[in-house]
Amino acid sequence: MKNQKGTKKLEIAFHIFITLFAVGIIVSSFLGYEELERATMYLILGAIIGLSSLFRLIKLLR
Repeated sequence: MKNQKGTKKLEIAFHIFITLFAVGIIVSSFLGYEELERATMYLILGAIIGLSSLFRLIKLLR
């Protein structure tokens, strides 16, 4: 039982980190939109990664 609780905390921390990383990708794409050739791709990629990780995080917290 204790091992499952530790595993759940680790998984929650991982998804929080991934979500913050995706937000960082999105913010940096907005800030450097004119300087990057593929800013739109990074926005889409960040949104997909962020939403999937956020969905999994919400599912874990319930």
